[in-house]
Amino acid sequence: MKFIDSKHKGFWNKKYKEMEMLGKTDVYFKSIVYVLGICETTRDNFDKIFNLKNGEININSINESYQTNTSQKVTRMAFNLWNSCNYDSEKDIETDEISSNYNVSEIFSCIYAPYFYEGIKIRYPEYTKEQNL
Repeated sequence: MKFIDSKHKGFWNKKYKEMEMLGKTDVYFKSIVYVLGICETTRDNFDKIFNLKNGEININSINESYQTNTSQKVTRMAFNLWNSCNYDSEKDIETDEISSNYNVSEIFSCIYAPYFYEGIKIRYPEYTKEQNL
């Protein structure tokens, strides 16, 4: 597993211990924790974005004032890995207003793209193994 820096790795180690205590170490939990740990903004606001104990995303967190353009991409990537989310608010869910901000061209156009791929490998290990052809 590749980490962007020591803060990301430390965050992962801390949260992984919590996941173990809660018995929540499947690929869904691992991938959302890994991805939300990539940037400082999402690390600092992790509990506002995701409830680890209950396994619930806070969809409205995407529009909170602490979010930056880049941290929104991190949040969207994490939500998409969690439950294929493609909505930017509870209202959007009610009206089935799908956000184009979840498109690959939108999410991956930032410096965190290599780490997003790591998140994908965590979430889908059976499909992301290197093949010897």
